[in-house]
Amino acid sequence: MAADIPSTKQEPAAPLPLPPRLTFTASAYLWATGLDGRLRTLPPLPATKVSIGFDQVMKNFDGGIMGAGEVRYDRYLLFVDLIASKISPNKTIYPAGYPAGVKVDSAAFIGLAAAGYRLIDDSAYSIDAFAGVRGFAMKNTLRVQLTPATLKLSESEQWADGVVGARLKVNLAPSLYATTIGFIGKGGSRYEWDVFGGLGYAFTDSISAFAGYRAMKVSYRNGDFIYNALQQGPVLGLNARF
Repeated sequence: MAADIPSTKQEPAAPLPLPPRLTFTASAYLWATGLDGRLRTLPPLPATKVSIGFDQVMKNFDGGIMGAGEVRYDRYLLFVDLIASKISPNKTIYPAGYPAGVKVDSAAFIGLAAAGYRLIDDSAYSIDAFAGVRGFAMKNTLRVQLTPATLKLSESEQWADGVVGARLKVNLAPSLYATTIGFIGKGGSRYEWDVFGGLGYAFTDSISAFAGYRAMKVSYRNGDFIYNALQQGPVLGLNARF
């Protein structure tokens, strides 16, 4: 008879899903990049083919900032990536047997801002789509010191491209993940593409490190100014999420 009496015991209620919250991720990285391509950045000097390794870039490196940031709310994303650098190679030449100092200051700023949406948000992997704009600003100055006079040539260019992109992240283990992100676009440039792939390791829920390889190709021409170059090399960085 006891078995026929309805039970008054209640099953535990399923936990309520956590409401979405705003998160911010800041990244600092070092891109050990070389440069290959065809450049004419100081008209009326002729266009020339260049191939500069990372060791040569660092030898003349005057400073720079490389970093990225991401704001996320639910499935909505805002992603930014900034690269600012200055290179100043020096050389002494001997025209007509007299020494002359030659210095080239090359400053570059590349900034990307893109809005995104998380198409797939699974415990095993995620896929994001992006659309935005990338801006370029470059200034090159050539100084030739011939005592007591100095010859100076300077040229600057600014342009912007519309870009679209995607990112894939795969969780390989509780603290290990693989990720790749890429963008393509055009506008001021004839075309551009930018891709990164690598591995990351999460030390805590807030701090992680990543390493991989990045390549960026930009083909731009405006009158006598030519910048058709490929930058590529390994990347090492840190993420902090708040």
